Amino acid sequence: MPGIDLDINELLLDLQNPRISKAGSQRDALQKVIEDQDVKLVVLADSIATDGLSPMDRWLVLKSAEERGKYIVLEGNRRLAAIRILHNSAVLGDLEVRAPVKKRLEELSQQFDVKSIEPVPCYEVADRTSASTWINQRHTGENKGQGIVNWGGVATARFRGRDPALQTLELVVTHGELSEEEKETVEDYFPITTLDRLLSTPAVREKLGVDISDGKLRTNLPPSEILKPLRRIVLDLANEIVNVTKLKSKDQQIAYVSKLGRDLPDLKKGSGASKPVDGLDETDFKKPKPKPKPRPPAPRKTLIPRDCYLTVSNAKIAEIAKELRNLPLADYPHSISVLFRVFLEQSVDHYLTAAGIALRRTTAGGSKDNNLRQKIGDAVNVMVQKGTTQRHLDGVIKGVDDRNSPLFIDTLHNYVHNRFFSPTERDLKVAWDNAQLFFENIWK
Repeated sequence: MPGIDLDINELLLDLQNPRISKAGSQRDALQKVIEDQDVKLVVLADSIATDGLSPMDRWLVLKSAEERGKYIVLEGNRRLAAIRILHNSAVLGDLEVRAPVKKRLEELSQQFDVKSIEPVPCYEVADRTSASTWINQRHTGENKGQGIVNWGGVATARFRGRDPALQTLELVVTHGELSEEEKETVEDYFPITTLDRLLSTPAVREKLGVDISDGKLRTNLPPSEILKPLRRIVLDLANEIVNVTKLKSKDQQIAYVSKLGRDLPDLKKGSGASKPVDGLDETDFKKPKPKPKPRPPAPRKTLIPRDCYLTVSNAKIAEIAKELRNLPLADYPHSISVLFRVFLEQSVDHYLTAAGIALRRTTAGGSKDNNLRQKIGDAVNVMVQKGTTQRHLDGVIKGVDDRNSPLFIDTLHNYVHNRFFSPTERDLKVAWDNAQLFFENIWK
């Protein structure tokens, strides 16, 4: 089959694309590509909007048997999905897309002209079988040289020429004591051309204590001093705190660097001849690495905290526990308060039944259910008999009888039966925290 040039409106996403589960329609296929690629699709769209399509690649297409004049893209689905969105970002309207991804794609769409990439160079195949050889070569690794052989680090560095921006980025990644999260952010996508723009301004380099000579970024500052501003700039760019729009003019660049505050270097510490930053190694960083400060725990948004492990063996009670782990307290306090009351009593009933303790008692008026306070007391007694320290259960033991405790039995009943009594997020959290060891004993 020959090469063929096609417009975007002649191309269809492959509903059998191996990257996604089988799709039922073009809309479904686009949704699944977006879910599969997420930020990677933004990076690809940015590349297409900026540089167009690679002249080294043709798309493999198969004539559609169902839609006349249309071709199914067997190789090139990511690119087709990106171009469809760039050409008409309105297609995102009824799709599920993360807000930052959607926003960036809509921004890129405004600067894209589909005529810049049409017609798309394609190659028509007779059937899927004849395409599989080439698709397999492209997507399953080097295959002992049969597929695409990736460059190693040295080859990549040679190709890039190790410009000052790249030298800066590698210095920060290697010696900047970045957290794993920060490294992932930098490595996912980094606007190195914006960093290059910044370093190309002499007034900026002067404030940073660096200079460029023979393609090398150089400094006479101690490594710890030069790392401060370069680390801050790299992270600001990676996290989009500052971007190319805010750094277009020299005045904007100087204003940004001037506001680095404590991260600006002490230029008085410069001494001796300058040396290239890409020549710095571990021996230049003699200062011991400080232990990273522990991050404060993330605000708790659900009743059952993430670090509470319960092996709930009853299916229904397990479903209730799942909802209590996922429902946001701020949004569903009434639902959660009722579910908490149900979870408490059903957990206790399950525990007592397994321990052979009756849930009913015989009275002069006949057989009656034990009330919740009685059943909690029975459960506590069993736990203490099995070796649990009683004071570890004081949150429940005292709470059920303390009018000021969020575990007070009447309070739990009011959540269900009193239409004038409403729970607070704090009370629900305290109630769970006081009862957590009790629940852990039940479901261990």
